[in-house]
Amino acid sequence: MGLQVPGSITASKVNSFKECGLAFRLSVIEKIPQPPTVWTIRGTLTHLALERFYFKYKPADRTRDLAVEIVDQVWNELDEEHELGRLLFCEDPICQPKILLNETKQLVLADFDAEDPSSITAIGTELRLETKLGDTILRGVIDRLDLNSDGSLTVTDYKTGRLPDRAQENERLAGVMFYALLCEKVLGVRPKSVQLVYLREATCIVTEPTDSMMKGLENRTEAIWKAVCNACAKEDFRPRPSKICKFCAYQELCPAQGGSLDHLDEFRELHGVHNKRSC
Repeated sequence: MGLQVPGSITASKVNSFKECGLAFRLSVIEKIPQPPTVWTIRGTLTHLALERFYFKYKPADRTRDLAVEIVDQVWNELDEEHELGRLLFCEDPICQPKILLNETKQLVLADFDAEDPSSITAIGTELRLETKLGDTILRGVIDRLDLNSDGSLTVTDYKTGRLPDRAQENERLAGVMFYALLCEKVLGVRPKSVQLVYLREATCIVTEPTDSMMKGLENRTEAIWKAVCNACAKEDFRPRPSKICKFCAYQELCPAQGGSLDHLDEFRELHGVHNKRSC
């Protein structure tokens, strides 16, 4: 017996597998969801607002007042769907709705300090791309694809967390390079540049994809896919303890945190997950 191999791979799945094999298994293969946090909800609100801001409105119409109005619209829509209701019962001050709403507005407004929205021609937002690489399917959702004045493309990825150190920066650039690879494979055009927009610090980190970068990314992705398939066949996804473990919702299942996979069936039942295993 073995575990079911994922149907595709994404930049986030690659990063998840590298960070912790066990967390990858539980989220990607077992499909046991991690509960939303104030940080993930804030990130979702910010991305939804910026998507609408750049997709629906012409460059000349993109003002700070419009950006704030759009955040309110997105907030009200999610509130009507009861996506935000659980925050009302959180005692932590950072979870309070008014604080969360104001922080989201500040993040969206910070985009004006990181770049000039009136100068950007966005030809795609939340752009879903898919292609075949070796034995697997690559998938990704690009936050924003820009057409530059010289006819070239730029891939833009928003970040709502802290500015990373150098090692983390390289990892996150590798993630956005994944989108550049998808553009090259699907659209037949390699983006001239990729950029990470860190909204908290209103900072852009920009780099240019090269032949060696793209080839190296292909090789690493194929190697990780083979490692995933091998781990599925052996049912061998090991935890990798780190400082992010304290934020993980799978601690009760993790041997490295004093938990046990003996509770896996209970977790599946709790979340209504009924996975099929394959040989």
